[in-house]
Amino acid sequence: MNDFDPEDLERITARAEEMLSRVEELRSEIDMAVGRGAAADGQVRVTVGPSGRLTEVELAPRAMRMDSRRLAEAMLRAAQEAQDDVARKVEAVMAGTLGVGLPDENFGDLLESYETSMEEQLRAIEDRQRDGR
Repeated sequence: MNDFDPEDLERITARAEEMLSRVEELRSEIDMAVGRGAAADGQVRVTVGPSGRLTEVELAPRAMRMDSRRLAEAMLRAAQEAQDDVARKVEAVMAGTLGVGLPDENFGDLLESYETSMEEQLRAIEDRQRDGR
């Protein structure tokens, strides 16, 4: 008995392609996310990328008059604010796309898990075809 329907493969393939396309769009949206933070009345401003890595630090001339400890604290506060900002933006993109918030694991792990799952499903389909089921 052959219970394999070629239309099943077409549906699964179309769905996989659709999901992969959406994952790529999601990755692009996340890659463009930027977080900003400020401290010391705006004298210290920090920008971070989607991973939270610092991409820009701006110090107003008045910030240079601060003692080193106070300046360091302001830089740390601005960086933390920027990281929180980008995390909220990434979570909003994820929630808007997937209908859920960002899990504790990072996006790369999530994408790798998805790709592994898709590979396993495609192998199972190929095995069914080869076995004639």
